[in-house]
Amino acid sequence: MASTGDEGAESDGSAGDAGVVDRWTALDRGWQALALGLGIVAAHVAGQAL
Repeated sequence: MASTGDEGAESDGSAGDAGVVDRWTALDRGWQALALGLGIVAAHVAGQAL
């Protein structure tokens, strides 16, 4: 993985949300679709358990 040099620039914890967004957008469309599908299935199963 190539480093951009700005990783870890903010150490106060506010970069946590941005890190999740960066990781999500770094995934290709297939992995995004898989993760989204698994999340929907998990939410459905959790709803059925109630």
